[in-house]
Amino acid sequence: MEVFKLGNHYLKDIDIKNIKFKNDVEEGQRCFARLWGDGTFGNDRCERIIKEGCMCKKHFEASQRMNGKWWLGLINEERPEEPFHPLSGKHNWSKDKNGNDYVIEVKDVKEDVKIEKVKRPRGRPKGSKNKKKC
Repeated sequence: MEVFKLGNHYLKDIDIKNIKFKNDVEEGQRCFARLWGDGTFGNDRCERIIKEGCMCKKHFEASQRMNGKWWLGLINEERPEEPFHPLSGKHNWSKDKNGNDYVIEVKDVKEDVKIEKVKRPRGRPKGSKNKKKC
Protein backbone atom coordinates (compact mmCIF):
# COMPACT_ATOMS: atom_id res chain seq x y z
CA MET A 1 0.00 0.00 0.00
CA GLU A 2 1.40 3.38 -1.02
CA VAL A 3 1.02 6.36 1.27
CA PHE A 4 1.58 9.92 0.04
CA LYS A 5 1.91 13.01 2.19
CA LEU A 6 0.15 16.12 0.90
CA GLY A 7 0.63 19.05 3.23
CA ASN A 8 -0.46 17.89 6.68
CA HIS A 9 -2.60 15.03 5.31
CA TYR A 10 -1.74 11.49 4.30
CA LEU A 11 -3.32 9.98 1.19
CA LYS A 12 -3.68 6.23 0.76
CA ASP A 13 -4.27 4.31 -2.48
CA ILE A 14 -4.69 7.41 -4.66
CA ASP A 15 -3.54 7.63 -8.26
CA ILE A 16 -1.12 10.55 -7.84
CA LYS A 17 -0.84 11.03 -11.64
CA ASN A 18 -4.47 12.18 -11.95
CA ILE A 19 -4.34 14.79 -9.17
CA LYS A 20 -4.35 18.37 -10.47
CA PHE A 21 -3.17 21.12 -8.19
CA LYS A 22 -4.56 24.62 -8.51
CA ASN A 23 -1.79 27.02 -9.45
CA ASP A 24 -2.43 30.49 -7.99
CA VAL A 25 -0.18 32.63 -10.19
CA GLU A 26 -1.02 36.25 -10.94
CA GLU A 27 -1.78 37.10 -14.58
CA GLY A 28 1.37 39.22 -15.00
CA GLN A 29 3.65 36.46 -13.68
CA ARG A 30 2.38 33.66 -15.92
CA CYS A 31 4.39 32.20 -18.79
CA PHE A 32 3.50 33.70 -22.20
CA ALA A 33 3.73 30.39 -24.12
CA ARG A 34 0.62 29.46 -26.11
CA LEU A 35 -0.55 25.88 -25.49
CA TRP A 36 -2.21 23.54 -27.97
CA GLY A 37 -4.99 22.53 -25.57
CA ASP A 38 -7.68 20.85 -27.67
CA GLY A 39 -6.50 22.61 -30.85
CA THR A 40 -9.49 24.92 -31.24
CA PHE A 41 -8.69 28.62 -30.74
CA GLY A 42 -5.10 28.62 -29.55
CA ASN A 43 -5.94 30.86 -26.59
CA ASP A 44 -4.72 28.50 -23.87
CA ARG A 45 -1.85 29.91 -21.83
CA CYS A 46 0.75 28.18 -19.67
CA GLU A 47 0.06 28.55 -15.95
CA ARG A 48 3.65 28.34 -14.71
CA ILE A 49 5.68 31.23 -13.26
CA ILE A 50 8.01 33.20 -15.57
CA LYS A 51 11.66 32.21 -15.06
CA GLU A 52 13.54 33.17 -18.27
CA GLY A 53 12.53 36.21 -20.33
CA CYS A 54 8.76 35.83 -20.72
CA MET A 55 8.56 32.04 -20.38
CA CYS A 56 8.72 29.39 -17.71
CA LYS A 57 11.75 27.11 -17.54
CA LYS A 58 9.99 24.27 -19.42
CA HIS A 59 8.91 26.34 -22.44
CA PHE A 60 12.12 28.39 -22.50
CA GLU A 61 14.27 25.24 -22.73
CA ALA A 62 11.92 23.75 -25.35
CA SER A 63 12.06 26.93 -27.44
CA GLN A 64 15.87 26.88 -27.30
CA ARG A 65 15.77 23.40 -28.85
CA MET A 66 13.49 24.82 -31.59
CA ASN A 67 15.94 27.51 -32.75
CA GLY A 68 14.86 30.04 -30.12
CA LYS A 69 11.16 30.27 -31.05
CA TRP A 70 8.19 28.49 -29.46
CA TRP A 71 6.30 26.66 -32.22
CA LEU A 72 2.84 27.97 -31.18
CA GLY A 73 4.04 31.52 -30.57
CA LEU A 74 3.42 33.71 -27.56
CA ILE A 75 -0.03 34.49 -26.22
CA ASN A 76 0.48 38.26 -26.82
CA GLU A 77 1.21 37.67 -30.54
CA GLU A 78 -1.02 36.50 -33.39
CA ARG A 79 -1.40 32.75 -33.45
CA PRO A 80 0.34 30.95 -36.32
CA GLU A 81 -2.25 29.79 -38.85
CA GLU A 82 -0.23 26.71 -39.82
CA PRO A 83 1.82 25.76 -36.76
CA PHE A 84 4.74 23.44 -37.48
CA HIS A 85 6.30 21.37 -34.70
CA PRO A 86 9.89 20.26 -35.41
CA LEU A 87 9.21 16.67 -34.29
CA SER A 88 5.56 15.96 -35.08
CA GLY A 89 5.20 18.17 -38.17
CA LYS A 90 2.32 20.35 -39.34
CA HIS A 91 -0.75 20.86 -37.16
CA ASN A 92 -4.14 22.33 -38.05
CA TRP A 93 -6.44 24.36 -35.83
CA SER A 94 -10.01 23.10 -35.73
CA LYS A 95 -11.45 26.66 -35.52
CA ASP A 96 -10.37 29.99 -36.98
CA LYS A 97 -9.65 33.12 -34.90
CA ASN A 98 -13.35 34.02 -34.77
CA GLY A 99 -14.45 30.59 -33.55
CA ASN A 100 -15.86 29.35 -36.85
CA ASP A 101 -15.20 25.77 -37.88
CA TYR A 102 -12.87 25.30 -40.82
CA VAL A 103 -14.50 23.80 -43.91
CA ILE A 104 -12.73 20.60 -44.85
CA GLU A 105 -12.68 19.82 -48.55
CA VAL A 106 -13.42 16.20 -49.33
CA LYS A 107 -11.41 14.82 -52.23
CA ASP A 108 -12.56 11.96 -54.44
CA VAL A 109 -10.82 8.79 -53.43
CA LYS A 110 -10.24 6.13 -56.05
CA GLU A 111 -11.41 2.69 -55.16
CA ASP A 112 -8.68 0.35 -54.05
CA VAL A 113 -7.78 -2.17 -56.68
CA LYS A 114 -7.60 -5.64 -55.21
CA ILE A 115 -4.60 -7.63 -56.28
CA GLU A 116 -5.03 -11.34 -55.96
CA LYS A 117 -2.01 -13.27 -54.83
CA VAL A 118 -0.98 -16.28 -56.82
CA LYS A 119 -1.14 -19.33 -54.64
CA ARG A 120 2.08 -21.26 -54.95
CA PRO A 121 2.17 -25.02 -54.40
CA ARG A 122 3.81 -26.37 -51.28
CA GLY A 123 7.13 -28.14 -51.28
CA ARG A 124 10.20 -28.09 -53.47
CA PRO A 125 9.72 -26.66 -56.98
CA LYS A 126 9.84 -29.06 -59.91
CA GLY A 127 13.29 -29.47 -61.41
CA SER A 128 15.01 -28.50 -58.17
CA LYS A 129 18.58 -29.74 -57.92
CA ASN A 130 18.74 -30.06 -54.14
CA LYS A 131 17.25 -33.50 -54.04
CA LYS A 132 18.19 -35.84 -51.27
CA LYS A 133 20.97 -38.21 -52.34
CA CYS A 134 20.79 -41.82 -51.11
